Amino acid sequence: MKRTLNNFVDREMLSLIEGVAFANVPAWYGATRRDLKMDVIAPKEREGHAPMPLIVWICGGAYRCVDRAVWLPQFLPLARRGYVIAGIEYRTVGEGDVRDAYCDVKAAIRYLKAHAAEYCIDPGRIAVAGESGGGTLATFAGACPAFSEFDRGDFLEYGSDVQAVVDFYGIVDYARDPFLTDGRDVPPFLLEDFLGLGYTQEEARRLSPISFVSADTPPFLIFHGNRDIRVPIAQSERLYDALQKAGVRADYYVVDGAGHGDASFYQDEKLEIVAAFLEEAFKR
Repeated sequence: MKRTLNNFVDREMLSLIEGVAFANVPAWYGATRRDLKMDVIAPKEREGHAPMPLIVWICGGAYRCVDRAVWLPQFLPLARRGYVIAGIEYRTVGEGDVRDAYCDVKAAIRYLKAHAAEYCIDPGRIAVAGESGGGTLATFAGACPAFSEFDRGDFLEYGSDVQAVVDFYGIVDYARDPFLTDGRDVPPFLLEDFLGLGYTQEEARRLSPISFVSADTPPFLIFHGNRDIRVPIAQSERLYDALQKAGVRADYYVVDGAGHGDASFYQDEKLEIVAAFLEEAFKR
């Protein structure tokens, strides 16, 4: 069979830009250093391209492991709708504690703002999103104001504030039942690893992402399954209540029958909700 096809383009081509180093941090017990990296989905033809909104995506992994790229295929529909997507790394247990992870997320945001033109990013339309432990870090990054004690490293002339947050089933309150007792994959010493040996309840409260919520916090979109056996749905309930009390827009979706990290969170229906939420949030 031989046919002639029309020469038309109904969507632009995208590139996966791998291994972009955005920060250099201590490694191997402080004896060496290593780069933290991100992978970015952006238009293939970027010269003269109009600025696009950005989603900074943060992978979970019980604070013990992270893969900056593993979730990126799920967000191709949003990339095709006109979003730049950046999947980032952060230091996990054994490399640092919660304070270091907070610094790493804010460093990634500052880097992307500093290189906005290179990746076709509109620095005034940035969302941070994450799942599980990444949802925890996304909640922190959205709620914590720019130039705080966690802004360290390069590009400090750029703020690390964002305009929207999407939290998939993240822990937000370390001080109040962060794990379910039958969360079989969660070791009991995990919080001590992440918050520091001998941490106090006051430290757990102060470092909890929910403690940073204020009237200046950007809009939030929250998803949580009512069959989650690892992170109690009460965590998202408390976050929603705190946002409401602060007068912050918060859209909260309970996914009926969903467990922790279920595929149902990343189906087209949920991504349509994400896209509609971000479109509204970026109009503020």
